[in-house]
Amino acid sequence: MKINYFDKKTPIHRLHPACKIIWLLGVLYGSIIINDPILLSILFLTTISFAYAGKIIKEWLSLIKLALYFSCVITLINLLASQHGQTILFSLNAIPLFGEIKITLESLVFGIAMSLRLLTTISSFAIITLTINPDDLMQTILRLKFPHKTAFITTLAIRFIPTLFIDLEKLQDSIKSRGYKLNEKSFIGRIKNKALIITPLLSNSLDRSIQSAEAMEVRGFGSTGKKTIFKVIKITNMDYFFIILSAILFLLFTAIRLLKLGIYDYYPHLTTINLNQTYILTVFLIIFFISAPAIFSPLKQVVDID
Repeated sequence: MKINYFDKKTPIHRLHPACKIIWLLGVLYGSIIINDPILLSILFLTTISFAYAGKIIKEWLSLIKLALYFSCVITLINLLASQHGQTILFSLNAIPLFGEIKITLESLVFGIAMSLRLLTTISSFAIITLTINPDDLMQTILRLKFPHKTAFITTLAIRFIPTLFIDLEKLQDSIKSRGYKLNEKSFIGRIKNKALIITPLLSNSLDRSIQSAEAMEVRGFGSTGKKTIFKVIKITNMDYFFIILSAILFLLFTAIRLLKLGIYDYYPHLTTINLNQTYILTVFLIIFFISAPAIFSPLKQVVDID
């Protein structure tokens, strides 16, 4: 699984980081205030346009597959833990310590909706991680007047997971080259074999943290004075246009909330969704403004020479 940044020279990669950060915040804002399962599914599916335009579908899918496992766990836990809802699909007889367990349609749909919210969050963060250079991200955060230490910690945290996966792949290849079989037929056997990688993986992470600390100390991190930037990211008129497009998401989702279009009640029974003209227009606006930066991103290559 490769989830580290690589410049693929696409229009999405050439967009200013501020545009993509505002887009990310707008998508997260929408996923939080919207409860409607149809709108949540539209929200998630529309983020694919960014992954397609950025040519990161393969890397994006690897993260989404991982998120699907968590989604299944969330749905299963909600089915077993939530005993609300009037539409009983089936019930389990009295189980020791738990009693009778009812599986309801309402809890199933609610679990799916929460899974869609998780998938939307992971999808948007994956797009940001795969299309923004960590150094450019740090510079953008600094230009937004965030403290230097906060920007550095944020960038370091974003780099941590991709680096961890790279170390994991190297360790697995190293162990396999020595004739050790990691992929046993039994599930328990695979877990036991792969558990051996945890210790060297943590050791590598600790060594890297010490190296980072020493490099920071050599470069005088935390000292007072004016900070210099090796590469300055220029913001163009087209970048401002894309930033405005992304910022409209906040206005759109706020309007949806005020008009009560994204509100949906799961309990005690599912609310009927009225697919009227206003609802269809809302779906169209969500699709358009989420995918707009990806659709119009080729204009940056035509208009801007940067």
